[in-house]
Amino acid sequence: MDGTDAAMNKKPVSYKQGDQRWGGKPYRVPGETSTIASAGCGPTCAAMAIATLKDKRVTPETTCAWSVSHGYKALKQGTYYSYFKPQLAAYGIDCRQLLGSRIINQPSHPIHEQVREFLRQGYWVIALMGPGTWTKSGHFVLVWDWDSKVRILDPASSADKRLNGDPATFRREARCYWLVDARDYNKEDEELNINKLTDEEVLQLGKRLQAVMGKQPVSSALAPELQEAKAQGITDGSSPGAFCTRAQAAVMTLRAMKKA
Repeated sequence: MDGTDAAMNKKPVSYKQGDQRWGGKPYRVPGETSTIASAGCGPTCAAMAIATLKDKRVTPETTCAWSVSHGYKALKQGTYYSYFKPQLAAYGIDCRQLLGSRIINQPSHPIHEQVREFLRQGYWVIALMGPGTWTKSGHFVLVWDWDSKVRILDPASSADKRLNGDPATFRREARCYWLVDARDYNKEDEELNINKLTDEEVLQLGKRLQAVMGKQPVSSALAPELQEAKAQGITDGSSPGAFCTRAQAAVMTLRAMKKA
């Protein structure tokens, strides 16, 4: 697999554990003084998945409180590995751990390619990262796609190298994985499944789009698609005339035709 056949999953809601709305609030058991900002990366990952898939009212404060009340906060550490499955199940989301033991510095381990394949199927993955790029000790992140980069929502950082991870580095530093079933959310309409299109079909779609655009001003034809492309992370809107990938162009073409 390479970056040209990415699953193109939808990006989840993004939360930071240090957000001023909840970062300073306690995430602790007796004998420690930790906060959501210092130790709440696991529940924050869970909150991102739950808020996107089931209940937009859920925040890291919600999931940290649930973790403590159900005994999943580890003393002077973070969150027990057993937390994710019951927490997501409480909202009707299927989740399971993919490995029974931790791995580190094993970039050739078959689990990494299994994870990438699951992402292609529309799943998301919570990953525990070991020392290196993402953490000095241990840190949970939410992986939502994997093409030429590993697409990550990091509860503790907005640094590009941590959100768009180098695959080789990610494979080397990953310790554990939990599978989150987001397939229904990420499911594309059959007509939007770009991986099934041939080059000739994409060409024909382009010709049909030209015909659609010929019936209305270019600005009104493209404005909704530009907004949707921005929402999907295809463009930031600063250079709408810049080059894009074949898949991205086909997505925008199909959506424009669908609305015409």
